[in-house]
Amino acid sequence: MLIKVTAGYGAEPWLILDSKRNTFNVTDNYLHPNNNAAEASLYYQLDLLSNGFKLRNASAASNATGASYIYAAFAEAPEFNLYGAQSNAR
Repeated sequence: MLIKVTAGYGAEPWLILDSKRNTFNVTDNYLHPNNNAAEASLYYQLDLLSNGFKLRNASAASNATGASYIYAAFAEAPEFNLYGAQSNAR
């Protein structure tokens, strides 16, 4: 998942959160792809679900009141496979 605050809050970097850094929820290890910071784990917390994601806290970069965001989320296993069967949950 890639997320960035676009308006209504200060300048925050892009965040990448994925299922390879955290194999279980809560997902809180992240990367900043637009700077040279190392992988970190502090206060950006979310759950990666089988059909999307759920934000866990109101941090500046992921869920601030009155702010606007842009994000992209990609399924590890889409909800339905090629044969119409459901995929397993994370």
